Amino acid sequence: MKLFMISDLHLSFAFEKPMDIFGDRWKNHTERIKTSWTATVSDEDAVIIGGDVSWAISFNDVLPDLRWIDALPGKIKIILRGNHDYWWATLQKMKGLVAENQLNSIFFLRNDALEVAGFDLCGTRGWVLPSDDTFKTEDQRIFDREVIRMNLSLNELALLRQRRGTACPTIAVMHYPPISEKGQTSALSSLLAPSDIKLCLFGHIHHEVPFYSSSPVIEGVRYVLTSADHLEFQPLLIGEDGIFQEKMRF
Repeated sequence: MKLFMISDLHLSFAFEKPMDIFGDRWKNHTERIKTSWTATVSDEDAVIIGGDVSWAISFNDVLPDLRWIDALPGKIKIILRGNHDYWWATLQKMKGLVAENQLNSIFFLRNDALEVAGFDLCGTRGWVLPSDDTFKTEDQRIFDREVIRMNLSLNELALLRQRRGTACPTIAVMHYPPISEKGQTSALSSLLAPSDIKLCLFGHIHHEVPFYSSSPVIEGVRYVLTSADHLEFQPLLIGEDGIFQEKMRF
């Protein structure tokens, strides 16, 4: 089984929300995603969707978007929350939503850890970093809460490894980058290396940041940007059967 990732789909099938207002590169972006996804991902593969899945604010509005995702190739699609996913609810409610609507390929990563395609996954949404110029006093509470959620995910990761008796190659998945555009670390990024995490995948960024585009390695962790527009709307191959593809290694 191959593992892919793409972030920031920004779907809106329940109502009109044209994305090309953010630039020509977003023109017909859903058709481009579907075309490249179908050409790249097989029915036996897994795909992580790293947040900002939908502009919806309710379950009714998000259903057409989740149905669209479920119909795409891939045995497993794992969804993480982004800052625009206002439809997001408790894990129990979201599991109920996909079960009721028979969206059998969709799973969620929320305060827990999962094994898929020979890899262990953990992570959280993240937030604006304290080192960011736009960071405000009110952001501190949200950032601290994301650190707590990351620790919850790492605790579940430790239990997963304990039950299995071994550690698979491990990936941290976030929506916001846990390192700054200049490579400054944070309370979130500092949790990764001690937990033997080799790769951190993130989205959210839609402007050109050469440092992020370089897929840097910091304190033994490689950081890779997976925003859909950065990937030209094609899911990025992470690895297969627990082996990272070459560009993910160091």
